[in-house]
Amino acid sequence: MNRQNLFSDAWDGENDEAGTRHRIFWRPDDARMGATLYELVRDAPETPIHMHFGAEEMFFVLSGRPVLRSQHGAEALASGDFVFCPEGRAGLHTFSNPTEEPARILAISAGSFPDVVAYPEHGYAWVATRDPDPVPLARGGDPGIIARFEIPIE
Repeated sequence: MNRQNLFSDAWDGENDEAGTRHRIFWRPDDARMGATLYELVRDAPETPIHMHFGAEEMFFVLSGRPVLRSQHGAEALASGDFVFCPEGRAGLHTFSNPTEEPARILAISAGSFPDVVAYPEHGYAWVATRDPDPVPLARGGDPGIIARFEIPIE
């Protein structure tokens, strides 16, 4: 077991362009379940809307008022809200934060590889037979296949 604290201020990475930072919670290499804490800064733009074919995701809003956009339109969320995104088109999703305060979202996913992630508004998808994180590969892990291909824009 590896213990981490959800409320510590340790972050694994930041994306200034997207206005986000994230912390990935440790899990064994062969685990299907995973968790990532995202913080969307004030006025964080929407990330590309996408869907997974190989993973289910659930999101818990811990603080702030992010906006979820799905195939049903945009919806403002509040602290305590929960959203489940199944595999495929029914799980199409993206988040933004149009407010003046940061928003924190805990994402929990269950999936395996291969995984296909499709971005229908941008006209591409990628398929991966392994985790795209370069660290396991650097440790001699299976190079697998990660490929991007075009799909019809919707």
